[in-house]
Amino acid sequence: MPDSAVHVRKGQRYIDVIKDRNVVAVRIDNTLHDLRDVADGDVDAVPVSIYSEDGLQILRHSAAHLLANAVTNLYPDALPNTGPVVENGFYYDFDMKPIGEEDLAKIEDEMHRIQKENVPIEKIVYPKDELIRIFARNPYKLRIIEDNVSDASSVYRQGNFVDLCLGPHVPSTGYIRAFKLLNIASAVYKYDESKTLVRIYGTAFPDEKSLKEYLHNLEEAKRRDHRKILSEMDLAVFNSEWAPGFPMYTQYGQMIRKELLAYMDQMNRKNGWLDVWTPHVFRDTIWKQSGHYAKYRPNMYLFTLPDGDSYGIKPMNCPGHIAIFSRRKYSYRDLPVRYSEPGTVYRYEKSGEVGGLTRPRAFTQDDGHAFLRMDQIGEEIRTLLNMVRETFTTLFGNIELSFDLSVIDRDHPENYLVSYVCRNCGNRIEGARGTDIECPVCHSHDLEADLSVWDNATEQLRGALRSMGIEYKEYPGEAAFYGPKIDVHVKDAIGRMWQLSTIQLDFFMPVNFGLTYTNSDGKEDRVVMVHRAIYGSYERVLAILLEHYAGKLPTWLTPIQAYVIPISGSFDDYARHVHEELMKNGIRSELDTSQDTVSKKIKLIHPYRPSYIVVVGAKEKENESVTARNREGKSKTYGLSEFISVLKKEIEERKVDQAF
Repeated sequence: MPDSAVHVRKGQRYIDVIKDRNVVAVRIDNTLHDLRDVADGDVDAVPVSIYSEDGLQILRHSAAHLLANAVTNLYPDALPNTGPVVENGFYYDFDMKPIGEEDLAKIEDEMHRIQKENVPIEKIVYPKDELIRIFARNPYKLRIIEDNVSDASSVYRQGNFVDLCLGPHVPSTGYIRAFKLLNIASAVYKYDESKTLVRIYGTAFPDEKSLKEYLHNLEEAKRRDHRKILSEMDLAVFNSEWAPGFPMYTQYGQMIRKELLAYMDQMNRKNGWLDVWTPHVFRDTIWKQSGHYAKYRPNMYLFTLPDGDSYGIKPMNCPGHIAIFSRRKYSYRDLPVRYSEPGTVYRYEKSGEVGGLTRPRAFTQDDGHAFLRMDQIGEEIRTLLNMVRETFTTLFGNIELSFDLSVIDRDHPENYLVSYVCRNCGNRIEGARGTDIECPVCHSHDLEADLSVWDNATEQLRGALRSMGIEYKEYPGEAAFYGPKIDVHVKDAIGRMWQLSTIQLDFFMPVNFGLTYTNSDGKEDRVVMVHRAIYGSYERVLAILLEHYAGKLPTWLTPIQAYVIPISGSFDDYARHVHEELMKNGIRSELDTSQDTVSKKIKLIHPYRPSYIVVVGAKEKENESVTARNREGKSKTYGLSEFISVLKKEIEERKVDQAF
């Protein structure tokens, strides 16, 4: 029994035993229960704090109900649809007359009124016919009942408001202490795209301090929006008329991109990855064989030439790497074989889903595919996890990483590519998926799933994570149908988690393409593929870097590493000399000899976020020196050669912090 468990006797309500107002539910045998529930036997219940992940989910779900209560009070004709919890908050969709952002304050006031009344929130279970009667005037709830309720289900009642829901919820509206409505959007009803619903977004936190901190970070996120910074620093262009959703990098953006490319190339070479190149276009036959045609066709750019051949612009790089790998035969001694490529892929996204560098229609992955033996998985994963750690320490410094392991749902092997053994004749069927699989030998459907390959591979992933002291969360049922995977998230400067790296095992492609090697017994064995992207994509990592650093990138990534300004035209020649010496030493320098004042020059260059502004005048010319100003406005005078040495060291060592 966990130390925090509370003993509750049969017939007692949990809320009568647990008086702590920061507890919003209890957990019994991994199932969450409302505090108002009655124990059906003597149990040891674990209190769920409002500050825990589960507690926060319950709070926000209850806040969504509070929102719907307020909206239906103020707009009696509004029909609530659904109100789920989403990352950092919640929303609720309504069929109602359009409202504006200016109406949010009125709705919020009504929510506060209901909250202050501390209205009890009660769970009631009704049979299906009674649910249909209760929600007779709401077609959205009736559709949910029809699709999801067989015999009976629960509703939650708070005062005059009733909502169809499985819960759990907080015991009363008074528990919902700190909330804020954020914005209004439109949403298309998934069962009828002609119907547009009003979506109201909000958030809730256990206390006002946490809410204020979140709202502050929201404003900070707007200031750090990479799309805004891209424009200010003149890094990339999006042209909605000529290339909607396709980023085009300016000379400044390409400087950052090339630095990221060079660093990943160095990391790949150090870790045994071979650099390859594959074309952007393949015949559609390869996409059909790989399975991408069936899965990604709506998101692919496809075309047919006059000779009748059909082609697809690549949405993935893996089939090209498979084509290179399959050019020859391999012994067990030859593996692993690792191919890497900064490969640009193209995926159609609806115009409403495209957004800056985090959701473009073309992006470049630091893509890698390793072909290895089953017994090599653990060591390969450890090497990749080390690459991940080193890469993000270099890019971000001391940053928090989180690791997710997605594994098979063992109760539903039909959703995955697994092997089966025929119970009738003993024949083994390799790499099948589905519910209607037939033995090709005896035609029996009496098959037993063999999950040993999945179990072995998954245990090697777990072992790799544990051996490196990495804490991780495991998600049963979240694996891709072709193998388990590890996802890596980074926490940025304002507390947001971003997914970047993916390390994915693949048992499917080797089957589809017949990828084998000769084992130590001289027999053919199937290889295992590992898909890996450390950055995820160059576009995504650049967007996160820009937002994390608010555009003030480490000097090695900064397009303008030194911006040279003479204090007057009399010192233009010396300023040019400084600029040329910096350039000779591989430092990205720009020179401003315009007639503007020094203060105006500094003001004009400020949005470009140069690493150092270098000011020169009579003293500097006389002493062959420079006065450098860092991003914090602090100035320091160096001899020119010393400054070059200091700056080169900062750049070559890829330091996160400035020299002074």
